[in-house]
Amino acid sequence: MVEVRLEFLAVFFILTAALSFLFTLASLRLAYRFGIFDRVEERKIHSRKVPRIGGVAIFLSLFSGILIGEVFFHKIVFSRPHNLTVFAVYLFSIMAIFSLGLVDDLKGLNAYQKFPVEFAVALLLYFFGFRIERLSLPWGGAVKLGILAPLITLLWIVGVMNAINIIDGLDGLAAGIALFASISLLILFIIQGRFSFAAVVAGLIGAILGFLPYNLNPAKIFMGDSGSLTIGLILSTLTLKSSQKANLSVSLSVAVIILFIPIFDTLMAIWRRARNGEPLFNADNDHIHHRLLRRLKSHRHASFTLVGISAVFSAIGVALNFVDGLLRFLVVLVSFALGILFFSLMGYFREIPLSWVIPLRRER
Repeated sequence: MVEVRLEFLAVFFILTAALSFLFTLASLRLAYRFGIFDRVEERKIHSRKVPRIGGVAIFLSLFSGILIGEVFFHKIVFSRPHNLTVFAVYLFSIMAIFSLGLVDDLKGLNAYQKFPVEFAVALLLYFFGFRIERLSLPWGGAVKLGILAPLITLLWIVGVMNAINIIDGLDGLAAGIALFASISLLILFIIQGRFSFAAVVAGLIGAILGFLPYNLNPAKIFMGDSGSLTIGLILSTLTLKSSQKANLSVSLSVAVIILFIPIFDTLMAIWRRARNGEPLFNADNDHIHHRLLRRLKSHRHASFTLVGISAVFSAIGVALNFVDGLLRFLVVLVSFALGILFFSLMGYFREIPLSWVIPLRRER
């Protein structure tokens, strides 16, 4: 039976990849016909007009693939029935976030217009089981979150969505990072025997791979907010499920390591703007990909470097599921140390005043 389910995943992957490739080509033609291009701004790396509705192809291929898989294959391959209400709510949530991103791509929305919808969707998913009730500690045991559970869950889902959106600053970067994160999740779900979640991830991998040839430098099309927010929603929810134990505790250390680059870049952006007294939602050109691009002087090399580092972190996230106790804690500790070292090499911590770290004596 396992072989049949693996064959289903392979078929599902090929189906969504083919659909994504074709839908991306159609999106390109549509964008040029109606003049739907990315806004050219001073802070952006690109100075030419590039279509920004690649998210339409990603969404349509994944959504179509899921529906086809549900109607024609699911009952045959998966003998155990699943909760259709949760399934419908999850698809509705993906559609809502995609629609929000598409409106932003076409009309332009600010953070205060997007956040209410994002938090509403996250809250809906929380009530239908996508939640963090206990945090599993790397060295063993778990901490009950109690009344903080809804807040932590909402911050995670909305935070990851926007982290993927923010990291989408170089050709192929967000797609590449999401690809390796998705591959790690697929491996985890297969190991755990959770093939329903594995099917969604296999579809996401196919949707990204079908789009990626058009998005590599020099990009012919961008995924836009409709793509990055949709991918971010799926990754944020499925990282919870992949690291969720039988007692409903979630090991966020695994999820954070898999998505370390976009998450830490977002945290540093928040800290940077707060330190400078700027609005937290103001865009700037000092993200990790901007800094690496200034050092390497090559768009493609900068993108490949960050994707490669993310692939390593994704592999570590998978490896964590095979170790426990002190060894697991040490792997988590070393992983975070290496990640922080990389950001330090990019100059992020040189701007912290010494007095913030070591209290200085005042002269009398």
